[in-house]
Amino acid sequence: MEKLRDHYNVKDLYAFTVEVLKTGNYSEESAQATAYALLEADKRGIFSHGIAGGTGLEEAIKRVGITATVNPTAEPIILKQKYPSIAVINANGAPGHITSMMAVNKVQALGRSQGLAKVYVNNANHFGAAGVWSAKIAENKEMIGIVNCTTIACARPMGDDPEGLDYTKGAGKDVRIGTNPVAISVPHEEGIMTLDMALTRMAISYGIKALKVGKKLTIPEYIADKDYNSTLDPLDLFDQEGGDLKGSLFPHGSTYSGYKGDIQLRMIEVIHSLGGGPIKKVSIGKTDRRRRISHSFEAQMTDFLYTKEEALERVRELMKDYELKYFGPASRWPGDRANEAIQYALREGIPYSEGQIEILKRSAAYVGMDFHTMIQSVGKKRYPAEVFKK
Repeated sequence: MEKLRDHYNVKDLYAFTVEVLKTGNYSEESAQATAYALLEADKRGIFSHGIAGGTGLEEAIKRVGITATVNPTAEPIILKQKYPSIAVINANGAPGHITSMMAVNKVQALGRSQGLAKVYVNNANHFGAAGVWSAKIAENKEMIGIVNCTTIACARPMGDDPEGLDYTKGAGKDVRIGTNPVAISVPHEEGIMTLDMALTRMAISYGIKALKVGKKLTIPEYIADKDYNSTLDPLDLFDQEGGDLKGSLFPHGSTYSGYKGDIQLRMIEVIHSLGGGPIKKVSIGKTDRRRRISHSFEAQMTDFLYTKEEALERVRELMKDYELKYFGPASRWPGDRANEAIQYALREGIPYSEGQIEILKRSAAYVGMDFHTMIQSVGKKRYPAEVFKK
């Protein structure tokens, strides 16, 4: 039986995270944006991207791992626009969360004036869960939000099949492409539907989180060892916490249909190259600007053919057609479980495992603060695994 878990109030966690980040040299604005993004992931049950995940508070203040090139005091620059519906922001190495907040505000403003808009962010750092930002674009239910990004290299591109039997099983000689996630948020009468997925089997942060808390993985065909065989041991991916890659991630579709995931991954990087994204391999071991990545944010108004109300109704009617005629009892729309998790988190608090709490303790201690004097559990409660799946 699952042990009871300590639950923490969302507002208390936000205040704790902001204070730790500010003490770690983040500006007030940047600390708030980072705390927002990390806790929005936790509220959705995406713990791999939350404050105690593989790309969370500890990495942010230590400037290690995926955030190694963050400059918390850097000022992003919005470049002069050539076209009215396309903008580019040079993040200048600032934390990915504050530049993402800027990009969301910019793309929303352009979307309202142009109907369809896109903002690229280059010279950037990790921004957390992509779905947090697509949902932020769509939050007022007036536009669709689409977000994607490049990441550090952790997957091999397709290569020749050495046995000449099945080209979906071939792998290149080394890692070259990232997880390159895509998120799409579409509003409807009763809420916002959000698809958020890495174009590898899963995001790398799931493996990092497992390594940090000392657990084996449970998903096959996610991590490959150095010989490109599926493994459940995160130590087959990294030589140590924060270390270099030994293995790799499988593309979306894994060895069953790897060429589809592989080309999706590569096409994200091709498109981003036009917005100033990297054109060379982004290696995990680098600690300079060569580690920086790129993001893109799109907004499309929903009332281009129908009124806003009619558009929201049409999307919901389509959803009902599936639900009433074709869904099975366990079927869900993208984001349904995340929405359940949000409601649970706001009502009961966010449940953390002992391993996650240890990460938060280390984060506070790193900047000379004590976790237990800054924040208290609201109580031990049953962990709702049916809601928080990751």
